[in-house]
Parts: sequence; C-alpha cells; structure tokens
Amino acid sequence: MSTFDVAAPDHELPDVAERAWREVSDVGVATARSEWAGAAREMLLAAATKYQALVQHKDIATGVQELTGIRTKQPARQWIGGVLAEVSAESLRRGEPMLSALCVNPDESVFDGYAAIVGAATGTTPPDPDVHASHERLANYRHFEAAGLPAGGGSAMIPPKLGAARSRARKAAIDERPIKKCPSCNLQTPANGICDNCD
Repeated sequence: MSTFDVAAPDHELPDVAERAWREVSDVGVATARSEWAGAAREMLLAAATKYQALVQHKDIATGVQELTGIRTKQPARQWIGGVLAEVSAESLRRGEPMLSALCVNPDESVFDGYAAIVGAATGTTPPDPDVHASHERLANYRHFEAAGLPAGGGSAMIPPKLGAARSRARKAAIDERPIKKCPSCNLQTPANGICDNCD
C-alpha cells in the first residue's frame, strides 16, 4: 500500500537572491490574493497528479510568494485561508473537485478554515472536515488521472500521521472512561451494569 507524500510539489522556484520583490502594499490585497491563488492552484494541481500526494500549507505560503514575487510580512495564518478559498472557488467554477483539500497542516489534518470554505461553497459544513477532505482528495486524484492511482480507482483515506493520532486519542478516551464496579463485591460490571458475580 502506498503512503501519503507530504511535500511541496516539484517546482522550479526563482532564485530568491535575484528576485525583484513586490510588496502587498504596492500591488494591493486583491491583486496579491488573486496572483497567490493562481500560484497555489498550480502547486496543488502538481500534487493532484500524484496519488496520495499532499502539500503543507506552509509550503504553499512560501511557494506562492516566491512564484509570484509578491511577499508579505503578515503571518500565513492571516491570509492563506483567503487564497485557498479562491482556489476552491475556481475549482468549483471548472467543475473540478476542491483542490484545497490537498493542503494540510504538519500533522496532516486539513488546514484551518477548510470546513468554512466547504460550507460557503456547498451550503453544508462537513461534520468531520478530515473525512470530507479524504473524499475530495480521492476525487482529485481520479479527476486528474494521478500517477500511481490503483487500477480500482483508489480509496479515500485519512493520512497515516493523522490516522495514528486519531487512534491514540480514541484509545486515551477509552482508557479514561470510569470503570463501573459492583458495590457489593467491587468487581467490574459488564455494560448492562448487572454484576455477574452477585446476580
């Protein structure tokens, strides 16, 4: 079984030392967001062509500035959501799955704001954004005929790092549940609450 590849897609980025940078204050927020969204789309398209490839949001934040030559001193969390919302809107205009589902946090969960973007685009906010994103990713891999896509079309999966974290959280929740004991013999009672020893 193949594993998710969390890395920036292969792009020839300009030599930063030779870059003639433009600031957001020079080009305007709307222009910067639009150009960044175009660059982000290209990065996410590259990931969509490789089965189970993902891109971390920090790599998108860095990549879009380097690809467009437009930079900002604002933390990425303050503007990356707006860029990915534009990418999602463009995907929907083209009748494509949401490319933004391929963008993840370092723990492989969907980026902050994903659920809100889905809600705004479809009218329904997913109860579990990561499960929703897993289906959108598969739809992207199929739509863009990703290299390595299994003959059966692949399957929607939670990325391994996130899956392991969820498994640990479930186990911890089970371990923290109080153990019900019989007041007479102090043995653990079954789920029905009736002590097999004292009944």
